[in-house]
Amino acid sequence: MAHLEFRTLQDLVATGDIDTIVIAGVDMQGRLFGKRVPARYFLKGAKDGIHTCAINFIWDVSLNFADNYEFCNWGTGLHDIRLVPDLSTLRLYPWNEKTAFVLCDIYNKNGTEVDIAPRNMLKKQVEKAKSMGFMAFAASECEFYLFRETSDSVREKNFMNLKPLFGYPIDYSLYRLTVDDWILSQLTRNLEAVGVPVESLKGEWGNGQIELNIEYAEALEMGDRSAIYKNSIKEIAALNNLMATFMAKQDQNDSGSSGHTHISLWDADGKNNVFYDPESEYGLSQTGRYFLGGMMALAPEMMLFYAHYINSYKRLANTAGAPTTLTWGIDNRSTTFRYDGKGKSSRIENRIPGADANHYLVLTAILASGMYGIENKIDIAAPTMANAYTAPDVKRLPKNLVEAVDLLDKSEIVRELLGDKVVEHYLTAARNEIDDYFTTVTEWDRRKYFEFI
Repeated sequence: MAHLEFRTLQDLVATGDIDTIVIAGVDMQGRLFGKRVPARYFLKGAKDGIHTCAINFIWDVSLNFADNYEFCNWGTGLHDIRLVPDLSTLRLYPWNEKTAFVLCDIYNKNGTEVDIAPRNMLKKQVEKAKSMGFMAFAASECEFYLFRETSDSVREKNFMNLKPLFGYPIDYSLYRLTVDDWILSQLTRNLEAVGVPVESLKGEWGNGQIELNIEYAEALEMGDRSAIYKNSIKEIAALNNLMATFMAKQDQNDSGSSGHTHISLWDADGKNNVFYDPESEYGLSQTGRYFLGGMMALAPEMMLFYAHYINSYKRLANTAGAPTTLTWGIDNRSTTFRYDGKGKSSRIENRIPGADANHYLVLTAILASGMYGIENKIDIAAPTMANAYTAPDVKRLPKNLVEAVDLLDKSEIVRELLGDKVVEHYLTAARNEIDDYFTTVTEWDRRKYFEFI
């Protein structure tokens, strides 16, 4: 049992089988924040909402506070927001005894939605798709590294010379999956139990790198699954004296970690995949062509929602599987957008996001740009049939966060699709990251200059 009916939760609380509820919102980075409350208090009042500080939507991934956001600052009093449990997301939290978990919709105190909250952003795009007669389904692939380290040990080592779960590439190897089944089986079983169904698990090329894929679902459910997935893996690893990281590029000498995202549109009743047309060229319907055309047209301007951090672009700078060009292909892993599958499995894969991405933002950008393509009938050129990295006369994706910020800042289309407040909020976050990076003395600085200047 994973997802819980509210009545079932009441019964489990009454029998003493559940005594704690984790009430969670999702922040800008796609991480969970919130409170733990006694189950008794949840049923009494917290099920109708709790308050947290709006600071959860203005600090960075390291919880560094900046006072230059319009949404929340000292001038607003670092005010509260309201987290209202979405009871359809109730589920057991199996690695915590007698605990259940629920995700929340997030509101301002006046009852309006917090428009810069990632889950709210995705909900708006899902509703727009429905108004156009479509249901959106998605699947996110995530790679991550496991280290034989703890939060304390990595700090003692200054995050250098860390010991991976295994010290050599195991891409598709079954032997090593058996050796490390003691932890990998915990991940898969607990994900299944928390309502994040697993499709497959495999070794990856990096030392200690794993790819664990989850089943496709309606877009909002996939956003929820992706957030729970990352939090679950990090918690379960920590409970076993391991550390998981979803950094896009955790070591310049090792593989990057991707967060490829597959998307398909279905008709209003969810019965027919509208991307597939066996009579059309490539098996891709006109609707699918326009959707892909919109994603390609707006990918440079939407880049900040696919790759949020300085480090994200260090994965993309490495052409070993990460995209660099504005191209599409048919089952071609060198292109940025990959069309594959037939019938119900027909889908477009966006290969830009890394494992570090917030998949609510990724899916928001995919749906907004794809539906823009449908509305404006933006068609595609012929697919790239060879190596997209060396293809002549193709546009390049932004090479760094500075370029991505500049393109988004100038994009009237994205401002129209997502709203000025949303765009300005995420631009502020990215500019703060850039400023932080360029004012911090790093290991690179010392290696580059210390002895020679």
